[in-house]
Formats: sequence, C-alpha cells, structure tokens
Amino acid sequence: MNQIAILCRKIPALCACIFALVFQDRMCGGSLDSIIDSIDPDISKWASLVIAHNTEGQTEFDWHYYRNSRETVDFWPASTIKIYTVVAALEYLNELKRPLDSTLVFERQTDDLWHLDTARTMREMISEVFRRSSNEDYSLLLRFVGIDRINTQFLIPEKGFPHSALMRDYVTHRPIVYENTEPQRIHIITSQQESMTLTHTWSGISFAEQRGATILSSKTGNCTSTAELAECMRRIMFHESIPEAERYQLTNAQVDAIRYGGGGLYGLENKEAGPYAWESDLKKIFPKARYFHKAGMISNYTLDVAYIADENSNTRFILSLAAKTGKGDTIRKMAGALARWVHSQ
Repeated sequence: MNQIAILCRKIPALCACIFALVFQDRMCGGSLDSIIDSIDPDISKWASLVIAHNTEGQTEFDWHYYRNSRETVDFWPASTIKIYTVVAALEYLNELKRPLDSTLVFERQTDDLWHLDTARTMREMISEVFRRSSNEDYSLLLRFVGIDRINTQFLIPEKGFPHSALMRDYVTHRPIVYENTEPQRIHIITSQQESMTLTHTWSGISFAEQRGATILSSKTGNCTSTAELAECMRRIMFHESIPEAERYQLTNAQVDAIRYGGGGLYGLENKEAGPYAWESDLKKIFPKARYFHKAGMISNYTLDVAYIADENSNTRFILSLAAKTGKGDTIRKMAGALARWVHSQ
C-alpha cells in the first residue's frame, strides 16, 4: 500500500487508473461465483446468465453459470416451468395442424364413463399463464400435451432440456385437476367448427426419477435447471436469429403471442406476477429496457427467468435465478448485482 501511495503522489493519472480498477473489481466481484456468494450467504442459490452480442451480423451468446447451476436441479421450479407447457402445447397444436385460435374441451374417464370438465381457448390459457401465473391454465396445458409426450417429445436434450421433467399439475380441485392415472380426452374445435379428438393415458414411467428430481418427490416431482430455463427463453426471444435446427416448431404469430400477447392478452413482456428481477437495481441501471419474464414462488423457493433488452446501451441478456427462500429479496439482490456486472462489461 505504501508503494501505491508513493505512485499516487507522483503519477496522479496512474493513481486514478489503479483505484478505478480496484473499485470495478469490488463492484463486479470478478466472477459470477464471487458475486452470488456475497449475497445472503446462508441461502442456497442458483443462477445462469446469457449475454447476447452481434459479431459480423451474427448473434452470439456468452454463457455464465453460478457454480454448478448448469446441470443441478435440486430446487423446486415453481411456476417458471409453465413456459414449457406453453411452448410444448403450441408445438403439438402445429403438429396436429390446428390453428392458434382453437378451443380445447377437456374430458376425463372414471368407471368407464367420460366426464366433461371444462373448455378453454388456447390464447386464453397462454395469456393467463403470463398474466397471473394461472395454476389452472398450466394444469390444462399439461393435460392437453400429456405427461408422456411432454417428457419424450419436448423435454429432451435436442430441444435444450437434458435434465428437465414435468410430472404434476398445480391444482387439486375438480374440474381442472390432472389426475394422471385417469384417461384424458380432449376435443380441439376451430373457429370454423372443425373438430379433432385426442385421447391419452400416462404410461406410469417416472421421468422425474430418470432425470434426477429430488424436491417434493423424486418420482412425481417437476425439475429443471436455471440453465435450461435460460435456454428456453433464449430460443423464444432469439427465434429469428438462432440456427433453424435450434428453433421451436412455432409460427411467427405464435412466437409473438408468447413474447407480447396482444389484443388485450398477455405474454412474457409484462411486469405482473412477481417481477422480482425488475424490482431490483436492474430498473435503475436499464430504466428504459424492455422486460420479458416468468417468475415463480412457493413457501421456500423464489425464481425469475427474465430477458432484458436495452436499446440505449445495446445490451441484451437473460437472467435465470433461483433461491431457497419464500421471499423475493434474494432474487432482487442477485438481479441487481448481475445487472451491474453486465453493464460494466
């Protein structure tokens, strides 16, 4: 320190540079590990960060992970995984050659009898998942796709999901609950009154157990990683920029419905249903940024996966954050610290 002080007296410019570097290192923490470790040290945390930048006309992505967040699934994903059912349901609708403006009628079989439960439009279910994080509409989307299909056709490594599994809905009441042992029948009705009927029954395979779920239930739990949540957001928000092989099988209109909603309906671009990351210093650093997100919270876990696009600074990045706490403060601190780190790059 004496040598630095002598240099400072003799070379003021060098002094300013030295202290600027020291200050920057303290603010940025030097690495994702040191940044996140310093926040609420007694609380378990997971984080993945994706920074997008253009190189010679191509969009490239820098990935950063907090410790082993790239593959760990030892937390409850809460409502963040509802975005998976939205994409999976739309891909299935396309495979069936049914339009986005379709109505789904749900039935279930018990004692050899079919019971009519409810009906929803596809647009309504998607909007409610983002507007109020609807457990009912998430459950119906899962009922539509089915446990076997979503885990063997969508939540697969080729689509960016090597460790994810969805096994359970989030309601317990009729007429919405997805009792997975009951046969399901769904009628898809278009605005032209064309109808198609699907049936499916869960095979009994525990995809959660195969993929390492440990929270709530290793056999019927839901699991994912913060990296896979970030990857899902990346494929949605950069649909036009990524290689065709990486794109979800969605039309441009469907991608826009997920991103923006429209016509009074909601998409990812909103500050409803727990915008924990936005409520941090992030909005002070990027006050005019566009904010797209899906959050989640239960009694002892809080999460937010968010895409931030700031035209003023030409900054685009994805935060995928989870903390073992039933309060949003830790997520807010993580988001603010990472936003400062991104801004300093």
